[in-house]
Amino acid sequence: MYTFTSDLNKTEYDNFVSNYSMSSLTQTYNWANIKDNWGHFHCGLYKDNTLVGVCLILVKKMIKGINMFYVPRGYLLDFTNYLDLEAMTKFIKKLAKKNKAYVVKIDPNFARRQYSFKGEEVCPDYSKDFEIKNTNLEKLGYKCTGIHKEMGKNMSPQYNMLAPICDKNGKVLNLEELLNTYKSKFKYYIGSFHEKRGITFEITDDIKKVPLLVKMLKETEEKQGISLRNEEYFTKMMENYKGKAHLVFGYINLNKYLEFLKNNNGKIEEINEVNSLIKENGETMLLSASIMFLPNNDVGVRTSEYLYAGNSNTLNKLRVSTGVVFEIIKYSLENNCNYCNLGGIDGNLNDHLTNFKEKFNGIVLEFAGEYDLPTSIIYYPIKVMFPLLLKINNKVVI
Repeated sequence: MYTFTSDLNKTEYDNFVSNYSMSSLTQTYNWANIKDNWGHFHCGLYKDNTLVGVCLILVKKMIKGINMFYVPRGYLLDFTNYLDLEAMTKFIKKLAKKNKAYVVKIDPNFARRQYSFKGEEVCPDYSKDFEIKNTNLEKLGYKCTGIHKEMGKNMSPQYNMLAPICDKNGKVLNLEELLNTYKSKFKYYIGSFHEKRGITFEITDDIKKVPLLVKMLKETEEKQGISLRNEEYFTKMMENYKGKAHLVFGYINLNKYLEFLKNNNGKIEEINEVNSLIKENGETMLLSASIMFLPNNDVGVRTSEYLYAGNSNTLNKLRVSTGVVFEIIKYSLENNCNYCNLGGIDGNLNDHLTNFKEKFNGIVLEFAGEYDLPTSIIYYPIKVMFPLLLKINNKVVI
């Protein structure tokens, strides 16, 4: 009844993803090219010769002779169908043992809860049938590793913030309807606020502009004391996701902003600062940059991804980063998305990322979390050591 391959061809894999609801970026075929420091398998499950599930398995060498299988935001199959899930599990467990993987770690793309910042339950696109899915996984031997509110405790953040582009029934909004979901104080800082001050935005596929993104990321790294990705990494993203990956930039025309300040009683300190910036940068200056991805599924719930972002350490009060995110959300709306995933947040909802992302009428997405499927007796001793191994080997996927 069921057959399985660990080397599914790209055409079949991509066709399945395009027709699968709520497909994630990290389960697309080409994500293996981005994570080229991992081994990988492109798996497919057939029932009566019909493809019913796929997944990208990333393979990481832990220590000599021991590997880990990781399925980021997968599998892509119907978790409410016990028989399909059972078949996928049996085949992958066999593959894991053959490849000396002590565990299959999955991080499925469904949620325990989906709620507003105030805690009110909202349209359960991601949390629908959670209890059934969770029960099926536990029956098959998957062990939930628990709820981890702090970022960095899981391979990928368990808590994300979604910017809804649809109403409670899933209908995609138009721009006017979208703006009406925002608070008045927040709406003041987008649109005409930026236009009057000489700020413009660009969404581009030009791979030659990747260094501009990296430049902004470096400023963010220095300010926050963190380490992000290099130019090669983002170049691979643009090459592998043509038509889906887009660079987003926020620029300022310094001469126009200077004129605005002079005509609107700008402080002498502000005018002097802009004059200095003109001498250093010329007329135009880049203030904010990001990379975003349109979804790969053409049906069901479509969610775009707002990933890495970098901002200049000057003229912060102009809130250009807010404008960049709003441009991404608008572009997502134009491309018939239901949500824009603004990325990871602290589950305690008290970090600066939450405060920023919540302003876009944010919805908290509490993912189901990680499930471990042990495949070796050494699973338990390694589990005790895993937090240390995670830190030492820097195994965060995104």
